[in-house]
Amino acid sequence: MNTAHSLTPIGGPSAWHAADLQGREDWILHLAPNDIDEIDAAVADTRRRGLAIIDIAPADFPLPGLTVRLQALRAAIKDGIGFGYVRGIPVDRYDRDTQLRVYWGLARHIGDPVPQNRNGHLIGHVIDVGDGPQDVNKRLTQSTAELAFHSDSCDVVGLLCVHTARRGGQSAIVSAIAVHDEMLHRAADLCGALYDPVVIDRRGEVPPGQAPWFAMPVFTQHQGQFNSYGPLPQYIESARRFADAPRMTARQQAAIALFYDICGDDRFCLRVPFQPGDIQFLHNHLIFHSRTAFEDWPEPVRKRHLLRIWLSLPDGRELPPIFLNKWTNITRGTRRGGAVLAPGKPLTIPFDPEIPAFA
Repeated sequence: MNTAHSLTPIGGPSAWHAADLQGREDWILHLAPNDIDEIDAAVADTRRRGLAIIDIAPADFPLPGLTVRLQALRAAIKDGIGFGYVRGIPVDRYDRDTQLRVYWGLARHIGDPVPQNRNGHLIGHVIDVGDGPQDVNKRLTQSTAELAFHSDSCDVVGLLCVHTARRGGQSAIVSAIAVHDEMLHRAADLCGALYDPVVIDRRGEVPPGQAPWFAMPVFTQHQGQFNSYGPLPQYIESARRFADAPRMTARQQAAIALFYDICGDDRFCLRVPFQPGDIQFLHNHLIFHSRTAFEDWPEPVRKRHLLRIWLSLPDGRELPPIFLNKWTNITRGTRRGGAVLAPGKPLTIPFDPEIPAFA
């Protein structure tokens, strides 16, 4: 399929460049002491009522003074620039249970949590557990390896920073629409090539009856809206191990190379240093994210540690049917996206950061 002849620039508020956001902080919700007091009161109330973290609904975590600002941030994530930050959570003075309650409670005001791996984890620990990047049946997130620009299988991904690395591990984000429009400007034919499905390795997360690989376009347009899905290059490469997986054309290879080149261009990517207590919320249909390789602290308690949550937006955009090649469900208004659970695995929130995601 060659769609280049019919493509036009998309533009709009989601098509930002790095310079557009430099010197601005309207995408950061800075928590003031009274906001922390509200959050602490909500946490205390969940404990008083005996609520397990997984059972906390938005109404169980009231934030009277913070809600308006939190909903404005949500609107920007969903329909504006595609991302937002919450800054100032005092993670150092919270024990793990409190960290998880605060994170879950705030995230429930953004969307509905969905499982992010086959073990049913609704909050994941992004921490180096020694997984080798060469292991084709593991994700790269629990290693020290670089993660190229990509997106996750949910509407919104959240990352709460508990500890930063000794060196490296820098986060960066880029507007998928800005990348698309720049590709269209530079090489319309290559931009059109990314509307064709790219073959991607499932890395051992194979739903029953499915192949160990799937095919998904990087760019789609459906019912007047743009959507994106960013694969990691290692997952494209390792899909070649399957004899029945279609091979990339030379045109697709050139398109992917240009795609990653633009994503990493400082004119397009915004590098935002994580601080302990930051939450980064990213709309996966509009934003690609990455991290650099890192060197960790030798002390286990100081290791780089992020808490990840995958969220479904009940009022999110309609998604094209081809997303079912990867997503288990795309129906608007339901809990969609997320991972297929292994048989017998319940939904859970692992407390221990040392538990590998795929143990």
